[in-house]
Amino acid sequence: MIRIVLAIDPGKKKCGIAVVDNQLCFIAGEVVDTEELIQKIEIYLQKYKINNVLIGSGTNSGEIIRNIEKRFPSIKVIKVVEKYTTMQARKRYFDYHPPTGLLRIFPISFLIPPCPYDDFAALLIAERFFKKCCYNDRY
Repeated sequence: MIRIVLAIDPGKKKCGIAVVDNQLCFIAGEVVDTEELIQKIEIYLQKYKINNVLIGSGTNSGEIIRNIEKRFPSIKVIKVVEKYTTMQARKRYFDYHPPTGLLRIFPISFLIPPCPYDDFAALLIAERFFKKCCYNDRY
């Protein structure tokens, strides 16, 4: 059975969103202003059969969880530890968008993506959830 989650990398000004299935397929993602998050979640809930909303445990997560639970009381919100996801997201960004030209000679750790990459941090949050979920049926 395919399970789909909406993962959020929370922040004060912007949030990363990723829609991911239990096969770790990155279905959709974007970076949105935090003020627009609830409206974007609503769009994703209408478009995909989402089982859970996952949220990273970092900055502003408490307030965002409260807002989501207030607006969507029937959706289960699960907090996931997000330690190191921002650094790992930078590498994942370049996995999806490999450097070109002279940038190819530099190690990935020296490169900075040309745009916000919080959606890749959200993808990593979803991956952590599914990896833990496979060994633990609590979810």
